[in-house]
Amino acid sequence: MTENTGWTFTDQGAVEWQPLGEGIAMKNMGVATGKMIALFKFDAGYVGGSHEHTTDPEFTYILEGSMVSNGVLMETGHSYAAEMGTTHSEFRTDTGCTLVSVFPVPPGMG
Repeated sequence: MTENTGWTFTDQGAVEWQPLGEGIAMKNMGVATGKMIALFKFDAGYVGGSHEHTTDPEFTYILEGSMVSNGVLMETGHSYAAEMGTTHSEFRTDTGCTLVSVFPVPPGMG
C-alpha cells in the first residue's frame, strides 16, 4: 500500500489473501474514518452466519461467481446496499464468488 496524507492507494495484486475461516478469505484494500473496503473470496458451498448491520450500512458488489443474500440470487455485476439496522440473515454460495464490500472496520482489524 502507498499512503498519502488522508489517502491509501492499494494494488490488489500486491495484497495477500488472509484466511478468515473455512471457505473464506479477505484482502484489506484500505481503511479510512472507521470504514473498510475489502475483497472477499468464498469457496463453493460456503454458508455465512447471520449478523446485524447495527451502526452503519454495508455495500457489496459481486466481481465473479454467484451468491444468495437474504433470498436474492446475485451474480457477477449485481450489488446490494444494506441499511443500518437491517439483519443479514442469509448468505451462501453454491458456486463460489469474489466480491468487494465496504463496511465498518471490525474491532481489532484495520
